[in-house]
Amino acid sequence: MKNKTNYNPADILSRASARTSSLNPFLKEEGTSNHNATEIPVDQILTENNPRKTFNESTIRELAESISQYGLLQPIVVRKKAGKYELINGERRFRAHKLLKRKNILAIIKNVEQIDITKLPEIKLVENLQREDLSESDLALSLQELKNRHKETNDQLAKRINKSAQWVKTKISHAEILKETNINSNSDKNHPIFQIPTSLFTEIAPLDVTNRKKAIDYLIKGLEKKGDFPSRNDLREYVRPLKPNKPKQSKPKLGNLELKDLKTKLSKIKEKISQLQNEKSILEETIRKFKK
Repeated sequence: MKNKTNYNPADILSRASARTSSLNPFLKEEGTSNHNATEIPVDQILTENNPRKTFNESTIRELAESISQYGLLQPIVVRKKAGKYELINGERRFRAHKLLKRKNILAIIKNVEQIDITKLPEIKLVENLQREDLSESDLALSLQELKNRHKETNDQLAKRINKSAQWVKTKISHAEILKETNINSNSDKNHPIFQIPTSLFTEIAPLDVTNRKKAIDYLIKGLEKKGDFPSRNDLREYVRPLKPNKPKQSKPKLGNLELKDLKTKLSKIKEKISQLQNEKSILEETIRKFKK
């Protein structure tokens, strides 16, 4: 059996916000080139578990035009599955072929032995980060998927991907708010909620579920009216009255106080009485002088 491909998704995931790119580790394998690629039917390709939920249709059209003029410069990568092919690398190229209504696409077919099946979601995440930047929503949902798969805390995930704990915390919070809206990122991929940046979700996070919905509606209405979301400062002002008030600390009742607390309270009362008596004496003396 051939050795499974070794790679470190953390190296690329940690650079996601830096907008870097590099070659996919599967295309680095010795002997991998267009010479051992083959044409396979487009309708036999399955796309599953892709962390990217949203695609820029205009860039897909541009890619389709490029493929139409110059051909496919780099084959997609698939593996055999249930008599068909599961896509591992190259969903944008696959979508461009579908847009062109091409029946076949050039692909490198990997053997099952060459791939650690349990790491396919991470492999696809790496591919997305390398080829075209994930939206902030897709990145947040992908990080949450990785966290759940490895049953990690935010701190553990942060260490593994070489990012700050705060950065991971804000991304996971972003994903959790998206999840609680019950808007499906697959069927409703064009919903404007998936365009909201993490920075705005940070302002929404302290709210309860009902007020989060109000804040999201406020953002989406702003997008619909002005073509862009309200600024972070505007959102901050909007959510200020929606944030939960800190409960006022009520004064403890005498019955609930310890003996030491009772003695302290009594001492303060005596001190106050002594002060009032001194003021009383001064006033009485002043009055006597006026009478003389």
